[in-house]
Amino acid sequence: MKPLTLQRLQVFCAVYERQSITAAARQMNLSQPTVSRHLRDLEAAIGLTLFVLDKGRVIPTVEADAIYNESRFLYDGISRLERRIDSLRKGVGTRLLVMSVGLFAPYFVPTALRRVLDAMPGLRVAVDVGTAQQQVQAIRAGMVDVGLVIGRFQADDISTEPLGRGRLVVLSPKDGPLTRLDRVRLEDLSSVPMLGLTPRGPIGRVLNEALLERGLPFDNTVTGNTLVSVPHLVLAMQRSAVVDEFTAAFHGLDGLVTLPLEPDLPLDIQSISMGATASKVASQLFLKEMRGMLADWQAGKMQF
Repeated sequence: MKPLTLQRLQVFCAVYERQSITAAARQMNLSQPTVSRHLRDLEAAIGLTLFVLDKGRVIPTVEADAIYNESRFLYDGISRLERRIDSLRKGVGTRLLVMSVGLFAPYFVPTALRRVLDAMPGLRVAVDVGTAQQQVQAIRAGMVDVGLVIGRFQADDISTEPLGRGRLVVLSPKDGPLTRLDRVRLEDLSSVPMLGLTPRGPIGRVLNEALLERGLPFDNTVTGNTLVSVPHLVLAMQRSAVVDEFTAAFHGLDGLVTLPLEPDLPLDIQSISMGATASKVASQLFLKEMRGMLADWQAGKMQF
């Protein structure tokens, strides 16, 4: 049996300071029998009597005085360490820097961060929106802990973690020619005025590759370079556009409808980070929340 353990030392100091097993048990959230057992085990292990009972009072012995004088600094240090650990769990003195592509900005990122702050109320949070390239630059500069990207991604010094998947859909004016269809095929996009997406972006790249594979033309008279502008362009110019399902769900504009696209064109959603920042408690909690929401979204369980 080991003479000294952390818990035995904590029990001993608590009983010594309060001269009461009941008060020590209450302070440590332990039962009275558990506190008594720890004291008996400690006395048996070191071969000394530490407390005697006198009319219901717990009186420290001379040996207990000597042990407490030697141990109280260690006990105080342990208490400070416990308080520090509790502060870290709550995020006190720590920060979380998040950068995301725009399509997660209206709902997913704010909701995930709110849940993180509920769990870590002392956390400081900073949020930004940027392309994958901008996120990489910010991560390398130490300005971002976690980034969120979609589509293919590769950089030798950047770690990636899959979070979920999305898919492409068609965003159309409510009276547009595609609304007569139950499901829009890629071939149907060639017969109506469309709003193109730049192939530099992940969504435009997925769409353009699918069209090229099938030898299909695509109207790119008007091209949207940022997703945030696409719903507004669709409404103003009365042209349909292929977008991700998240942009379609959260654009907040009247007069637009979302149509399913055939075949299914999926989008991989990933987090990106560097080294130790990925293992931070706040980072992992944020990614857990994002992963859970994306899973609920895909399963149709998301409630707003």
